[in-house]
Amino acid sequence: MPDDPLTALRTQFRGPLPAAVEALPAEAALDLADAMRTARRRQTAHLAAATEDSLRQLPRVLRPLVRRVIGL
Repeated sequence: MPDDPLTALRTQFRGPLPAAVEALPAEAALDLADAMRTARRRQTAHLAAATEDSLRQLPRVLRPLVRRVIGL
């Protein structure tokens, strides 16, 4: 992670930060960056689980084809 917590947040926000976030003290910005990183990991895990659950609804013979089509 970069030395500047706001730089890390800008990367995670993928754009300019809201004024309220820019005004955060360094410790709070670090906490927010950690919370966002954790939330993105959790979201990724949930999306992967949902995708797998969806694929289980398909006949087994079609699953590899559908995986290839959606890029898994």
